[in-house]
Amino acid sequence: MEPLPTQLRLRELSAELRALLWEVVYDDFQNASRHPIDGGPRYLVDPWRAILYDMHVKRDARMADDFGTEQLPHVAKTRATFEKGDYVAVLGWLQWALRHPKKPFRFAERIERALRTARAAYRVLDNDTIVPNGSHEENRVIEQAFAALAKAEFRGARSHLRKAAQELSAGRNADSVRESVHAVEAVARTLDPNAQTLGPALARLEATTKLNGAMKRGFEALYGFTNTEQGIRHALLEKDAPAVDEADALFMFGASAAFVSYLIGKARAAELLK
Repeated sequence: MEPLPTQLRLRELSAELRALLWEVVYDDFQNASRHPIDGGPRYLVDPWRAILYDMHVKRDARMADDFGTEQLPHVAKTRATFEKGDYVAVLGWLQWALRHPKKPFRFAERIERALRTARAAYRVLDNDTIVPNGSHEENRVIEQAFAALAKAEFRGARSHLRKAAQELSAGRNADSVRESVHAVEAVARTLDPNAQTLGPALARLEATTKLNGAMKRGFEALYGFTNTEQGIRHALLEKDAPAVDEADALFMFGASAAFVSYLIGKARAAELLK
């Protein structure tokens, strides 16, 4: 199975993401701790004293008198969750804290920033809910596209689609868009070797496979966008980077994967492929 972009890898937390999320929480723990006047270990104050107490009793169902305010045990326990816990443990902990009435100022914003910086498959919605950035349905479409490109004649298209995923994971959005479109071009040229660009290949497929005209025009419009947005499709030689963000790149990657599967399916139905 080909690797998905990190933005679509549900149930996975990268080492970078774990570190960034823990940084947010650890900084808050530090800000919410004090030294006793008479010496001794640092202790937690609100808001984290209240959040962790409620988590101890209401979430973890532990006895109230077992809760202590000393900072270091809470740091050690929570760090272990972020460092070694699965996605349910980490995101569940954050979800509970995000919904606590005493959550720290701009806590949701800082968690959202960490998720975006690590290009995670999750985002914060309405300041209190962690939601998937993609879906299992989108992932299945992409996996089907890679399976459809498994035959030798589509090796070039498969390489472009794989490269698009790699560029998206690395945050190089314009490069990812270009590679996504190259994948579709490569399939189209395989189906019509005389065509040098996508347009003529789609025209032939429309005539021979009953390709839906509206779908053809829609993808031609997307293809046109990549040609006009400061040369995304071609080498990026301009000084200013193309105005392409992560949402654009994710959409084009998914659309291209779906269209590749569609083209191959239509061609096989018309017996253009054996």
